[in-house]
Amino acid sequence: MILFAFKFAITNILFSVILCSVFIRLNRGGWHSKAELLLYSLGLGPAFTTLLLYYSFLLVPHRSNVIYLLLIAGVYFLLAVTGRKSFEPLYKNIKSNIRNLFRIFRKPVFRKIENIILITIICVPLALYLFVYLTKILHQPLIGHDILNYGIMGKILFEEKSLAPIWVNNFAKSGFIYGITCAPSFSLLLTWEELFNNFFKVSSDLYFKSVSTYYGLLILSVQYYWVAKKNKWLGILAAFALMSGFGFLLIFISSHIDTYRILFFIISWICLAYTIKKNDLLSLLMFGIFSGFAAFAHRIGVVLAVVNCMVFFITLDSNFKTRIMKTAMIILLILAFGGDHYIFDLIWGRGAWIKG
Repeated sequence: MILFAFKFAITNILFSVILCSVFIRLNRGGWHSKAELLLYSLGLGPAFTTLLLYYSFLLVPHRSNVIYLLLIAGVYFLLAVTGRKSFEPLYKNIKSNIRNLFRIFRKPVFRKIENIILITIICVPLALYLFVYLTKILHQPLIGHDILNYGIMGKILFEEKSLAPIWVNNFAKSGFIYGITCAPSFSLLLTWEELFNNFFKVSSDLYFKSVSTYYGLLILSVQYYWVAKKNKWLGILAAFALMSGFGFLLIFISSHIDTYRILFFIISWICLAYTIKKNDLLSLLMFGIFSGFAAFAHRIGVVLAVVNCMVFFITLDSNFKTRIMKTAMIILLILAFGGDHYIFDLIWGRGAWIKG
């Protein structure tokens, strides 16, 4: 569990905060709050790490594990240097939010009771669930056709240190038949975990199994963030309504790709609305980045990315030339952040994402 906590802290927290610092630096118009940028960025750390692994295996295959760890650490170091001036404002914002949380005890009695009840409704079920999850559920073996396929692919990519197993239908060296039709982002999360495991000489897949629940909690957090802008109690009700669906509830006790891909869908739509309304650079960059990761997570995301581009082009309040240029920029961002896999697959692979 200690190594799992270390992997989680590095990938999901540290890497995400570094990416958030870059967003904050680009947020010159102040359209986005630091809390909102941090919330969205918490989903980017793992995804961006798999993108770096993807390009590393594509451009410099068959190297040692240490080389890939150093490459990824180097990229994040450069990003941290870029966003270094944002760390202090981000820290102060987080500290201020925590301080405000405890100020409820100094408010008038009725307001105080209301806030205490609100926090209790959120924190008690969450704490109980996390206790059961970390002690019982997380340690259960992976079960299910899809998740086992993604997991096996992640292990093979770790063993080969290249994308060769993806481009051919029957990977003769291992006898593995690649049946996945989407980009390997989800599988590369296990590859990333295996790099850590090999460095520390241990065997574990706890981090990979935790991805579904982590992104499920992020989806709930994004939903609550937006609904609570209108009413905090309505936000709680919306969260319980979402949790009442058996399909969504199931992801909290099993491992699956759905929450991973759905989070990027949701945030790409939010960023699309921001881009059309605010027409600022950061919104446009985030729109392209999250649309790209939606495609990189699953082939359904390719369709979504295309629809996003069409909606953006049609609804942007600007002249035709500007719409063409900005849509082209969005397309380039989508390709750079994972969408280009599907082009590579058509050139070197089987084009399975089209054939179905």
